[in-house]
Amino acid sequence: MLARAGLGAADVRAMCHAELTAWLQDLLASMGIHSPTGGEVIVSRRLPKPSA
Repeated sequence: MLARAGLGAADVRAMCHAELTAWLQDLLASMGIHSPTGGEVIVSRRLPKPSA
């Protein structure tokens, strides 16, 4: 997944955890995958929110 952003294995190994997490969050957001917020779980833009 990070290769799509032009990052190789050596680049990823050189990153600290916070930097790697930020890259992953940006990539997942660009793919339409969101982190859970406020107790909601959203898997994809294509899937509806789960009903409570």
